[in-house]
Amino acid sequence: MTKVRFLPSGYECDVKVGTALVDTCDEHPEAEVPFSCRSASCGTCRVRVKEGMPLLSKPQDDELDVLEVFGDGKDVRLCCQISVVGEGKITLEVVEPE
Repeated sequence: MTKVRFLPSGYECDVKVGTALVDTCDEHPEAEVPFSCRSASCGTCRVRVKEGMPLLSKPQDDELDVLEVFGDGKDVRLCCQISVVGEGKITLEVVEPE
């Protein structure tokens, strides 16, 4: 199991390897991650990876294209596109819309 912490809510939960974080957020609204499209096209669910980047799936072209539009650094991902691929601790901080 992987411990995932969401900021600024501070909510933590255990997530099995292979789980998509969009599903985790659906099951645990306390995580307070906003979603709109759920398909890597809107950027609503941007999160800054504060800890645990190696435990997350690699970004695909669609996700990278959206993140480029926002000018985010390599530490920002779309929560709707992330799956947990390893065990450990992950900390994600919701990126507030500008």
